[in-house]
Amino acid sequence: MAAIEEVVARHNPDIDLSCPELDPVLAGQQEQQAQLKALQRQVRRLTAANPAPVSCPTTGAETTTDTDKLVVGATEWIYLTPPGHHYRARVDSGAATSSLSARNITRFERNGQPWVRFLLQHDDESEPRKIEAKLVRNVLIRQASNADLDRRPVVELTVHLGQQLQQKAEFSLADRSQMTYPILLGRSFLQDVTLIDVGKKFLLGKYQPDLQIPVVSEEQ
Repeated sequence: MAAIEEVVARHNPDIDLSCPELDPVLAGQQEQQAQLKALQRQVRRLTAANPAPVSCPTTGAETTTDTDKLVVGATEWIYLTPPGHHYRARVDSGAATSSLSARNITRFERNGQPWVRFLLQHDDESEPRKIEAKLVRNVLIRQASNADLDRRPVVELTVHLGQQLQQKAEFSLADRSQMTYPILLGRSFLQDVTLIDVGKKFLLGKYQPDLQIPVVSEEQ
């Protein structure tokens, strides 16, 4: 740059190559570079002091807790009314509807309303228990081993889980005598009120009918 200025000055002494406006710009750039290096050093110090990433909650996001839900095991004792008896039940959130073992299902009318009569029996009982309940609806179930649809009646019974929970539940009726558990509790019963600990069994114990328990309303 100095050599160019010397040549230009020799041939054109009237041309002024000085640029006074450039000096503040260069000074500003040097200051910015110094600030950037200082920031980089500060970031390195902070990173070394806090190696683990910190996740921040999204602004305005709702926070939910499950502390008010009842924890149940993969298998639980339930008390079913009717017939007023204890049964082992498998807890399965993968099933949409709860299922109840039933044989000799008979449909009939009572006071102009559709009802069903069936026998509930499993390996631990010597005599079957006859149950009569109002028909709530019918469901079509497709089994994994059978392409045909199975039309099953659905009834509503009262379920007690330990002393902590009493709730009405809908059950589809099917012969489960070849299965380990006569009753399966599905999502329609479990949702909003329970959490499942799949590694545990019989966390709640057997319901004692002579003790009072809180009743879960259908609105919850």
